[in-house]
Amino acid sequence: MVGAAVLVVLTAGCGSAAGKDPVRSSGPPSAAASPPKSVQASATPAATARKAAAPRVPLGVYAPGAAGSWTEVTKFAGQVGQPLRYLEYYLGPDDPFPAKLAEQADASGIELVLQLYPTMSMTDVTAGDDDAYLDSFAAQVADFGAPVIVSWAAEANGNWYEYGATRTPAADYRAAWAHVMSRFHGATNVTWMDTLNRVYDGAGVTSDYVVPGVQLYGIDAYYNNVGDTFDSVFGETLRQIRAVSDKPILVAETGIGQLNDQASDIPGLVQGVQANHLAGIIYFNENQGTTNPYHQNWALTPAGLRALRDSLVRAR
Repeated sequence: MVGAAVLVVLTAGCGSAAGKDPVRSSGPPSAAASPPKSVQASATPAATARKAAAPRVPLGVYAPGAAGSWTEVTKFAGQVGQPLRYLEYYLGPDDPFPAKLAEQADASGIELVLQLYPTMSMTDVTAGDDDAYLDSFAAQVADFGAPVIVSWAAEANGNWYEYGATRTPAADYRAAWAHVMSRFHGATNVTWMDTLNRVYDGAGVTSDYVVPGVQLYGIDAYYNNVGDTFDSVFGETLRQIRAVSDKPILVAETGIGQLNDQASDIPGLVQGVQANHLAGIIYFNENQGTTNPYHQNWALTPAGLRALRDSLVRAR
């Protein structure tokens, strides 16, 4: 995927399988799982405040235009009535670390979630052909110092990326993941997240794509179809990940399309995250401009925003 340093929007919400409905997309019983904390991360004032004030259902957003205007982020936080925990940002294969955005996020007590999308083959990554970029990026992350969540080559259990199921052997994918993480040995402020797509008929075997060595797993899944519920969208994927790992799980990318009733579906989303002790929700707040079930208008309506705000209040 070719991406500018701004946003690789086309990567988000773009998985599909003909005739299927994929995509793109433990904590104590009384509380959601604690948000991940980067290993040996710097204890900045913002990080300390983030830990002290964590809500029971942490919330994040992908906000188009955030890199150009921080007001998009503050506006969303004000509308939902809760400080944000995460800000998602998409990067192409040559994009540098977004230092200015990271600094703005950390100053607001928000952790940046970086989704890196490689185009190089997995065998070439493992052979070290991308090391110059990876080493440079890792150094930039280390210089930043505050906690950062990094996800690499997301949704590989789907088949829409060259590194994905049916296109690249899972063993090659896992070997490349291990190599990428090894290049970040000096960036101790990184929390690694392996992001899977929701399971669907024809997806890669989940256990093949639950890579070892990460601290967090993400799920990308959307309410694509009328009648979708938290369990129909996330339930089976959660069960399959938890069958092979007890690491925290984050709803790394989700949206409720306006083909559905956002205001009616949002309470179930928040309740499902809380009941399943997940590390939070990142909402993909963009209108993708079509009525295709996989690329529809995910942006929250006024009624959807009210429902999200009220549901988060009830979850406290």
